[in-house]
Amino acid sequence: MKKCHINLRELGIALLAPICITFVHGLIPSSLVSCVIIIILCGCIHHIYPWIFTTGDNRNNKNRTGTRSLSFLFCFCIFILIVITGLSLQFFSTGILNAIELHRPELLGSYRDMVRSSFSLNNGIFRVTTVMLLAPVCEELVFRGISLSSSRRAFTCRHSDAIAILLSALLFALYHGNLVQFCYALPMGILLALLATWTSSLLPSILLHITINVSSYFTGMLPFALPHTGCILATGITSAAGFIALYLLLRRSGKSHKVS
Repeated sequence: MKKCHINLRELGIALLAPICITFVHGLIPSSLVSCVIIIILCGCIHHIYPWIFTTGDNRNNKNRTGTRSLSFLFCFCIFILIVITGLSLQFFSTGILNAIELHRPELLGSYRDMVRSSFSLNNGIFRVTTVMLLAPVCEELVFRGISLSSSRRAFTCRHSDAIAILLSALLFALYHGNLVQFCYALPMGILLALLATWTSSLLPSILLHITINVSSYFTGMLPFALPHTGCILATGITSAAGFIALYLLLRRSGKSHKVS
């Protein structure tokens, strides 16, 4: 049986990254400016210390995955699957929240007010752009780029990838700062981390995150987000099927890595 070893330096980097992003957001009132600063800082870190964004597995196997070119049709199918999965995930979570609000509105507390203030098309172009585009890029760079990669290097054991994925997802959920968001940010963080692990790239997880955030502006207007059991089951099954299809396609292409 393989003995578990923990690299404290790498674990410290994984834990420090979310603390830093929270500190920057708290220090700078403008979410647009804070997101831009975090993205620039991540770019500087990647330029100076590129290994922070790279798992040990990737560094030791550079030629294993990067040499095979993918067809346009394959990439387009991956793109469509990511969009469909992101939309169905958003509809699924919104349907559940609407059902809770319908039957137990007191459980949501001030969450709805926060959502209305954050995800409103009347907030102005800069705020909408920040939530739709900059925030997903910023969060993926920190949580899947730094925290996940550092966590995968931190643990050396049989299920090291699974531990790293769960840890990065937990940090992502805690970062959102309230119980309601924690409940759906945790599984969302797991899915985003799995996608980043399977592809060894941040682009698919960034695309999925952007799709989820963009769709959050429109889910309330569409019937798919109704608090009906049929709608919730349909969107849940669709999102699960989309994610399974993504895994199978990536595995077939030889681009995915088995989560140990």
